Amino acid sequence: MLSARDLKEQIKALGADMVGVARADSPLWQEHGEDPEKLLPGAQSLVTFGVALNRAAVCSGNMRLNRYDSMCVYERLNQISLETTRILSREGANAVGMPAYLPVDMAGESRGMKGDVNHKTAAAVAGMGSIGLSRLLLTPEFGPFVRLGTVVTDASINADQPLDENPCEECDACRTACPVDAIKEDGTLDYKACAASMLRSGLPGIITAVRSLVGADQDGAKAVVYNPDFWDMWQATASGIFYSCSECMASCPAGSK
Repeated sequence: MLSARDLKEQIKALGADMVGVARADSPLWQEHGEDPEKLLPGAQSLVTFGVALNRAAVCSGNMRLNRYDSMCVYERLNQISLETTRILSREGANAVGMPAYLPVDMAGESRGMKGDVNHKTAAAVAGMGSIGLSRLLLTPEFGPFVRLGTVVTDASINADQPLDENPCEECDACRTACPVDAIKEDGTLDYKACAASMLRSGLPGIITAVRSLVGADQDGAKAVVYNPDFWDMWQATASGIFYSCSECMASCPAGSK
């Protein structure tokens, strides 16, 4: 089996900006309600990798540029995930890649708000960063400007340790920037309020549009269907990127790059 160092070098050669390894039996998983064993029987390690976002695109105020950057990054993450599983398979290990974004379980308790593995938790356990006030992963190098992917494997790989210090300074910039006050003073996040704002071109917006169409007369239906917000739902569906807000990320000063 490859050493952790050699594996990380190969994953970085695929386009990852950062890589970490977490033990599947870390007690931190239970604290976050995660169980890697359910994803792959005999799981011993989780390999998590990050691809940096373009800070200029995220902070541009132009959601099209922001979405395009995320779209490209997610494509790279999924390709890295595929190739990482193949690398591990060639070494005789079983490995499964977790979707970087979609699909997610819509029927489960989280109702589509959580993937099969929480990449942020995996990255935190793997020492790549820590969860900030915004509930985003903050990394020492890139701050919150990074997207993540994870591969679960039954290979025993030398694991990294969680960070001793949290890059989050609790400066309240994210809480002040949030347009729907989803980030609370006590450090909790109103996920429903966040999703309603961030995903208004995604499922929450589609549900609202469908409800408006039910029982609507012809003029009312036209008002919904010919609204640019409705058209944006088509565009978001075609691209697979539904984000309509990144204020918490754009406002964060964390990161050296």
